[in-house]
Amino acid sequence: MTLQEAQSFIKAVLAQQEINREVHGSNKEDDERKPIEWGVIAGEHMGHLLGALRSGNQQLIENEILHVAGPLLECWNAIKTSVKQVSEYKCTSCGEVFSLDESNNKCPLCESKLEKVKVPHISEFIQK
Repeated sequence: MTLQEAQSFIKAVLAQQEINREVHGSNKEDDERKPIEWGVIAGEHMGHLLGALRSGNQQLIENEILHVAGPLLECWNAIKTSVKQVSEYKCTSCGEVFSLDESNNKCPLCESKLEKVKVPHISEFIQK
């Protein structure tokens, strides 16, 4: 893919994003959607894309790719701009666990040291 082709695709995705907001939603509501909502919308359109691929209709395939990419772009934007990243921290003294959206090194209760709780990797849940 050339840079020009990539730019053409991005322009088409941005246009689809704008059309989706005008036809299916509102800017205020869409700005407040959580990433999971955008992911579900993209997933719904993925089914349509698979149907288009099975049909072999080039124009339909291109349209459905944009219908998947638009919500994915919204999902990306929601993650990057409007959703605070929350991490779990555990107090080394009292053992309390806190969900915080910014790093903190002192327990709000006893002011002891906080350690970030390690989230298990998915491989730890998969049987070998």
